[in-house]
Amino acid sequence: MLYKIWSIVDNNRKDIHALLGMIEQENRLAFNMFYDIYYDQVFRYAYYFLKDAEASREVVADVFFSVWQSRKKLLQIENMETYLFIAVRNEVTRYNKRSHPTNILSLDHLPDLPETASDTSTDDQIVYKEMEQLLNEIISELPEKCRIIFMMARQEGLKPKEIAEKLTISENTVRVQMKIAIDKIIVRIKPYYPDLTFSILLASLF
Repeated sequence: MLYKIWSIVDNNRKDIHALLGMIEQENRLAFNMFYDIYYDQVFRYAYYFLKDAEASREVVADVFFSVWQSRKKLLQIENMETYLFIAVRNEVTRYNKRSHPTNILSLDHLPDLPETASDTSTDDQIVYKEMEQLLNEIISELPEKCRIIFMMARQEGLKPKEIAEKLTISENTVRVQMKIAIDKIIVRIKPYYPDLTFSILLASLF
């Protein structure tokens, strides 16, 4: 499955119709690929409006969460870049309302995103590579059952019910082990990245 998805992405990055079809079928691995493809672009959009890396990361997490929630409608989108840009504008508006309720920035009067937006994602890429390395170390130290279940969810995109069937255990056991894994990972990683919000930490796991 991993090879199949990468083949689609490598053959034509602009035409991700097949990838979106997999996401529509709730394939989390395909969604992770989508995330990797568009992360830098979405981050630049957010940073263009906010000029704040942490705030931009929070908006990015909300945008991709929104995309996942709308996965059944993704194949109807004609221009993914435009769709994501609009999604970012909407999430920035919500962010500003939450953070600055008495001084709301109106995005309706802002200019369109320049074609050559400054590249602000280099430092962010380094942070995420470091975080991924740390995550791998932490995951490797999880109890065996906990680690296996977590990796089946993270790498294969399996749902608790599917994992339970494959391992011949109860779905409740899977959910308990997943919670244990996530709790342990967040407790371990938070001291290294104290400024990251819970939503960003959770998004980085999947």
